[in-house]
Amino acid sequence: MNNFSSDTVDSVHRFLLLPSHLPIILLLEFLNSFRSFGLRFVLYNYITNEFSVSDASAGLILGIKSFVDIGFGLAGSILVDSLGVRRVALFALGVALLGRTLLAFGRSVPVLYAALFLFSPCGDALLSVGLYRVALKKLTTPRTRPLAFGTSYAVSNMAGVCVALAVDAMRRNAGDVTVGY
Repeated sequence: MNNFSSDTVDSVHRFLLLPSHLPIILLLEFLNSFRSFGLRFVLYNYITNEFSVSDASAGLILGIKSFVDIGFGLAGSILVDSLGVRRVALFALGVALLGRTLLAFGRSVPVLYAALFLFSPCGDALLSVGLYRVALKKLTTPRTRPLAFGTSYAVSNMAGVCVALAVDAMRRNAGDVTVGY
């Protein structure tokens, strides 16, 4: 029993040692993960239903987008090392906002392509979870880092659960029985 209380006190102490910026980073990670999981749930249906793109073409479009995401992600890792987390995050947020706006309000296929192949991948890849991991590594000590990374991982997965529940509820309320998990 004494070992249990010692472990509990140690865990509470480590939690209290976490940096004050951690809640902001976790909030940003939650919101970005929510956006990422949400788009994965609805993007295929959005492309096929709103732009009358065939299934095969939608698959090709999403495949190209995924490939472009990787390229921007690799470039983003170099930018984070040279410019820093904060500057890259602010730039990426602006680019991602433009891409998401075009994706939401654009009504032509060329605008869809610009959003999916240029603005969204650039902003979203730079805002990926890796950016927040770098921030956590820089803000934590070796003693508090495992707890911070574990909390970050839990927050990201919680965003996925929230998206799944929200999308499922919206589909049930809309009368759509198709579940695209």
